Amino acid sequence: MAPAKEILKLATPNMTAVPSCFDQQGMGELGFRGTAVYRTYFGRGNDSSWERQHVRLQFQACSFYCRIFVDGIEIEHHLAGGYVAFHRDVPAPAKHDDEPRKLFVLADNRFNATTAPLHTGGDFWHFGGLMRSVELHAMPAPAATPWVWRAYVLPTTNAPYSAVDISVVLTNTSWSNFPHAVTFTLAFDGGAPSNHTASVSAGVASLLDVQVPDARVWSTTAPNLHSVAVGLEGGAVIERFGLRSFGVDQARLTVNEKVLKLVGYNHHTQWPGQGPTARTFVTASPTDAQMDEDIALLKMGGTNYVRGAHYPQDPRWLDRLDEAGMLMWCETLGPGVSVQNTKDPAWVQLQLTQLDEMLENALNHTAILTWGWFNEGPSANNGSCPAYKAMADRARVRDPTRFQTWADSQKDKGMCYEHATLIAYNDYPGWYTCEGDLSCPERSWDKYASSVATGQTKSGPAATIGKPFVISETGAGGIYEWDANTTDAKWTLKYQTEIVTRDVDVAIANSNISGITIWHFFDFKVDDAQENNTACQYIPDMFPPNCSYINITSRPGGVNHKGVVDFWRRPKPAYQLVAAKYNATSKQR
Repeated sequence: MAPAKEILKLATPNMTAVPSCFDQQGMGELGFRGTAVYRTYFGRGNDSSWERQHVRLQFQACSFYCRIFVDGIEIEHHLAGGYVAFHRDVPAPAKHDDEPRKLFVLADNRFNATTAPLHTGGDFWHFGGLMRSVELHAMPAPAATPWVWRAYVLPTTNAPYSAVDISVVLTNTSWSNFPHAVTFTLAFDGGAPSNHTASVSAGVASLLDVQVPDARVWSTTAPNLHSVAVGLEGGAVIERFGLRSFGVDQARLTVNEKVLKLVGYNHHTQWPGQGPTARTFVTASPTDAQMDEDIALLKMGGTNYVRGAHYPQDPRWLDRLDEAGMLMWCETLGPGVSVQNTKDPAWVQLQLTQLDEMLENALNHTAILTWGWFNEGPSANNGSCPAYKAMADRARVRDPTRFQTWADSQKDKGMCYEHATLIAYNDYPGWYTCEGDLSCPERSWDKYASSVATGQTKSGPAATIGKPFVISETGAGGIYEWDANTTDAKWTLKYQTEIVTRDVDVAIANSNISGITIWHFFDFKVDDAQENNTACQYIPDMFPPNCSYINITSRPGGVNHKGVVDFWRRPKPAYQLVAAKYNATSKQR
């Protein structure tokens, strides 16, 4: 059920900024579910410049269901999830007149198995619209020699600290007029270009074992980054990358061949809206300053590891993690996946498409440690394992330098772990189970870590022995305003602190646990079912808002209160205590 909303007439449209979300609303208030249409113009019919003739449109996100029209002709309907980037080429104009070209986008944010098959649920608000950037790229004419579109740069297997393999993707992958060998130019870090020759097949050329001049290693404590300009026929693209390696030492995760305890948080893309009328709203389209603030809070909190829950991430956010030296778990949209989904070939193919698009957009981000999918999926059903395998195989072929994983709530009952290279469990001991028992976190996580290490899961010994194990979700809720309770009743900040610090203690102390990402970094807006008329009673004329009364339900006030800071980024007691533990642990040895 959508709230009452005036239907806009296309003849008298309002202006909106992009990126933005068209369903912004406050906590506990049901946002709009329906369709939004966007219209803008570029170029002119009699303009011979690139912006009129041959262009590529790239959408960093269009959510949920997206249809794209140029000059009244549909060029795309995107079904592979509203949080992933994709691009489409725009055909040359049919008329050479003085009229500008018209771009028309329809975005539908309603849950629907036909138009939004990958939006299968999840305990967070799924935002709608053009919530990330839309970009217009120059393209050569189809009959002309292609340009370089992207260059994917990964450390080589044998020399990851000094050499890279570069996969050059051209703008026209069907071009077949190249000679046997093509010469590309490479210029590292703004230096002089050098020539490198390779053959082109299906629009892709591979330059292997390329030495990086003055190579500097990327790490969590020294996040050194390089750039390379890859040129062809006078044009070039510049890509940024880092030199590092991920591995395993006796079932412990390593970064640059050194065991590193991963400590950090899950992080949704939700921030307060901008401007005086929207500042109490929730948006998935942050400003640069808002992202910088979160990075600063994470850094002060000792974080070296962030899980991007539960969808592909904004490249602006990934840039910041690269620069901050924070490792990243990046996953496809997929909470609420059913057994039926995993057995549906069409649905699995859309997930594979989403995975391809996620990797294409994020592959060069050095901080990404893991590719993931199917959060809390049906891994206890052996019939679902082929879908897990399909995702893992696709990611491994495209990128053998990183881990493949998923956050599994089935824990020891999971049957698909043979397809993961990193084992990850979601559980909330002391919150959803054994409430009030402060020994439960240590007891539970020690047991789970032992099960993985000794091969006692339903997947069998070979599926987990020798693989690193991480806690992908754990924690407890704490209402920001409930700070003065003398007892540790559920929902008090006192009880939250007791549970969360014990989760952290066992993760740090147990050598069979390679890392932990607490759920969650901040309080956030939850799903539609929990939002309707559940807002707390706010104290008048106070900002950030404070609740004077809140109804204690599973999601009080339409908010998941498991953050160590509240939605407005005000720290709770758990933040400082966890920060002290993380800062003492997160330095790379």
